[in-house]
Amino acid sequence: MTAPLMSPTTGEPVAVVARRNRLGLVFLVVADFSGTMALIISYVYLWSLNVNNGWAPNQQTFGNNDLLKSRSPLPWAADWPFWAILGLTVVATIVLWLGIRTLRSGHRGGLVGAAAVSTIVVVAALVLQWWQITTFPFGPGNGSYASAVFLLTASVFAHLLLAAFLLLAITNRTRAGLVSSDNPFQAKLVGYWMVWVCASIVLGCLCTTFLKASPNTTPANFGEFSLYNPNAPAPSASPSPSQ
Repeated sequence: MTAPLMSPTTGEPVAVVARRNRLGLVFLVVADFSGTMALIISYVYLWSLNVNNGWAPNQQTFGNNDLLKSRSPLPWAADWPFWAILGLTVVATIVLWLGIRTLRSGHRGGLVGAAAVSTIVVVAALVLQWWQITTFPFGPGNGSYASAVFLLTASVFAHLLLAAFLLLAITNRTRAGLVSSDNPFQAKLVGYWMVWVCASIVLGCLCTTFLKASPNTTPANFGEFSLYNPNAPAPSASPSPSQ
């Protein structure tokens, strides 16, 4: 019986470390899935309700309060940057998995090159995401749509930033021989994370592309309450105790 392959970093059997890392990745994806779905549900909820007709600033009315009306119409965010960022992330994911496939054949250099290319592509997606955030035709406080879009794009930026860090780590660890054909599990786990990042970006793209103008054209109005109503009838005088 051959001795089990030992991990060069922990000294434990590779299979034990891989099993533990897989469990950690599952927990990470589940937690991240919960946060991503919270953003998606919030977007859809605000889009469908359109409370105070304030989904977008150019639709705001807020009763007769001119101070709360939008000063200028709000264009929607352009669709192409969302999908371009998704396309770059998908390309980076495919390239990484091609490198993992070459690693199985014993060509460690193939994964080094693939991980390096994937890192560059993800950095390009990061730059595009930052450009998109800084050039939106609205600010985060200009209506519910603007706030929801800023949160979605900030989430994508955080996902891509983590992906770039992990890909750079895989590049360096593979060059150092810590990731090899006998120990490919770390690269695979990063590949699984990249697949989830692609899926999370798809959800945001679907929302921002197809859920723009709110379908609720008769929304409920809140925020018009007043402690003093001059038109209210005066209360009747109560009889004095002596009467």
